[in-house]
Amino acid sequence: MPESSNSISPAVDENYASFIINYGASITFLERLKQMYTVYVISDTYAIIYLPIEEANLSSSAAYGYGSIPKCYAPMDLSSVNASGITRLQTHPFVPLRGNGVAIAMIDSGIDYTNPLFRNNDGSTRIAYLWDQTIESGTPPELFPFGSEYTADDINAALESNTPLEVLPSRDTDGHGTFLSGIAAGSENIEERFIGVAPESMLMVVKLKPAKTYLRDFFFITENATVYQEDDIMMALAYVKSCASRLSDIALSICLPFGTNMGSHTGSSSLSSYCNILSRLSPLVLSVAGGNEGNARHHYSETLEVSQEYHPVEFRVGDNVQGFSMEFWGDAPTSHSFIFQSPSGERQTLVLRPPYGEQNIRFIFVNTIIYINFALVENQTGRQLILFRFSNPAPGLWRLLVRNNTPFPVKIQLWLPVTSFLSDETYFLRPSPYTTITEPGNAENMITATAYDYRNDSLYLNAGRGFSADDSIVPTLAAPGVDIIGPLPNGRFVTRSGTSIAAAHTCGAAALFLEWSVVNQNLPFINGTSVKNYFIRGSRRPKDLQYPNPEWGYGILDLYNVFESLTTF
Repeated sequence: MPESSNSISPAVDENYASFIINYGASITFLERLKQMYTVYVISDTYAIIYLPIEEANLSSSAAYGYGSIPKCYAPMDLSSVNASGITRLQTHPFVPLRGNGVAIAMIDSGIDYTNPLFRNNDGSTRIAYLWDQTIESGTPPELFPFGSEYTADDINAALESNTPLEVLPSRDTDGHGTFLSGIAAGSENIEERFIGVAPESMLMVVKLKPAKTYLRDFFFITENATVYQEDDIMMALAYVKSCASRLSDIALSICLPFGTNMGSHTGSSSLSSYCNILSRLSPLVLSVAGGNEGNARHHYSETLEVSQEYHPVEFRVGDNVQGFSMEFWGDAPTSHSFIFQSPSGERQTLVLRPPYGEQNIRFIFVNTIIYINFALVENQTGRQLILFRFSNPAPGLWRLLVRNNTPFPVKIQLWLPVTSFLSDETYFLRPSPYTTITEPGNAENMITATAYDYRNDSLYLNAGRGFSADDSIVPTLAAPGVDIIGPLPNGRFVTRSGTSIAAAHTCGAAALFLEWSVVNQNLPFINGTSVKNYFIRGSRRPKDLQYPNPEWGYGILDLYNVFESLTTF
């Protein structure tokens, strides 16, 4: 693979931008791309191309598709095993399931590999592979262009040292990945009364590198936010799949504990589409967090009637906000007129000429610029998309006035960024808590987990809610995710809440089901879509609700009930 001029891989070089290309399995098209760009092939469908920053005009992205720009993802956080019917299976006299012979892949902030929770009784590691995308001093994975790969032998050699982190310097400085790995696969700690869902499973870990500066700047993401970019996540998925192949196609349960409000919320993004492809493979299951955006006031939805009147979309901008992005999505086919009104009352009309284009609005009485990218028909969805990027937005009440020019009622939806990317004081005045499942949680083949409190069967206050923007049933189910104890680096334990915890819990449960179906040869060719439907079939459903439910999906995860449901039709 060609490299940047300073011998650093373009994947990590801040002077290079990346774009996600769906080459549609056309080898001719792929070879043409390779002649023009530095290319990394992820799958039979997707490739990443790298361009020098000076040649990569993100503002003109509508010409080749908004979906090609990597979206920015954030972590979604931040007795339970008994509530999910798992304890009865871990200790069952005839079907003891503890994850033996199955691998769990955690794609997140890394792992504290020295923690006893991730080691066997003899002190050796349970981590088969660790790809640290942030370390360039080691050897990258054979098929991947950057970072450092460490095998179980490398980790065991470090553990035998008195200073393991000097021998193998991969650290989880955030703690999120260690916590979730413990929930999904941690060994028992009697003193803390803790045990993971699949305590005998093998682990594969990817520590994601931070998103590049140019992406953070383009989307005006706050400096202190933890941000990962879409193409790095897709490469992480391709990596753990390749690791499973190296281990004779071991059954693999993958956890994706992050989300974004960028995109149409229809499960059509590049990452979502790739996850759908993987979920149809055997034996592989993907579990994803539903997001914590239900009460964030970051979603607006309205059906506009046929009228000459403008409909006001009102949103507040807090003090000292340097910038933020906002996306407008309209059902196809649609046509709208737009006027912006600043807190000073000044109005500016948008001039959008199809099929795509860009416009900058400068206000006279406030020092604000709105950069606008427009596509009448966005490539991945066929919907109308407008990306607004506010630079130095004036604090106060803003209005986007929208008029429906289509001769029938149309639905419009707008999203602000996820909570960790935005000031708490920037929000819609009349928000909708529904259609707030973050991407890639709207993809149809994955298990999308929302969080609930298993002590009283109440939904997590901030949990994202369904359904998707095209009315697909999300979330899939609810799993424990409120006040859950888990490990942090250096042997500490803390209590946390969030849908990423529910996703890790579900990931562990999927590993147990894979042990029964694949390792024990009961359903040896099962795939992620089938596991999802078995989990739906066995979900526990309180009788006072209607299902499928936009808050609870198909009910509450109950793995023991999944097995009981196999005895009846």
